[in-house]
Amino acid sequence: MRFDDREEFVQEEFDRQAERWVRRALSANEITLLERIAQAAEISENDRVLDVACGTGLVSFALAPRAAEVVGVDISGGMLAKARQLRHQRGVRNVHFALAEAEHLPAPAESFDAVVCRLGIHHFVQPDVQVREMARVLKKEGRLVIVDTISSEDQQQAELHNALERLRDPTHVRMLSLSELTDLVARTGLRVLEAQVHPQERDYDQWMDVINEPIRIENLKVVMAALARAGAGAGLRLRLEDGRLWVTHSMALVKAVKSAQGQTERSAPTGGTKGEGHSYLSASMGLTLAACHAG
Repeated sequence: MRFDDREEFVQEEFDRQAERWVRRALSANEITLLERIAQAAEISENDRVLDVACGTGLVSFALAPRAAEVVGVDISGGMLAKARQLRHQRGVRNVHFALAEAEHLPAPAESFDAVVCRLGIHHFVQPDVQVREMARVLKKEGRLVIVDTISSEDQQQAELHNALERLRDPTHVRMLSLSELTDLVARTGLRVLEAQVHPQERDYDQWMDVINEPIRIENLKVVMAALARAGAGAGLRLRLEDGRLWVTHSMALVKAVKSAQGQTERSAPTGGTKGEGHSYLSASMGLTLAACHAG
């Protein structure tokens, strides 16, 4: 699939999923993870924050009470339309949303005090390009926080797990292992400070909640249940309990910082295992009207 074709496909897929992402209830684990993102990003009242692959604005809204301004960018106009509706309903004034590609962020260098990206990395064909862009727009001493599902360090387990994820969601490209993810961030010259891993356990129906394709849901369940009966964890700890199929994802949070001198050599991490009819331009952040439609 050509890049332009893939981008259009991803936009269409997430546009279809937008309503379900808005309606779904957050789990206790997800709420806790949002708080961990806010703590890791160390947002203060004067900070300007960029939320990359923001979707319907979940992270943007969580960070807004702590920040001077939050900008969320995404390539899905459907997701952004839902985000803007939520912003209007909640009366949030310091959050704005822009239609933009993560590999071409519409901002000059060193524009943001913090950059966050939740569940975006595994959708990027060449994630090093997007992460370099995140590092580019980050101010000196700014914080980058990436949260993403990760695969096993075992190659065979990782390949099977990623194949199952692509059958569930064709926009999925590849989850990285924790070592790959920290290496990816470090290669930008940012200093990796922390890498945490948190398990997220769900039953199959919860995992498939945002997928609006009944045939896909049913066929994949047959495949994964057969794997569970055969004792194949597939990197997901697949298991059947009382007739219910369970999966456990590993969610990584990686925090890095740009030094006062700019991007630096790698440091070892620590830690555990289209718009509303008008455009938005912030001179202080340099969002360009030519690059995105925003609200």
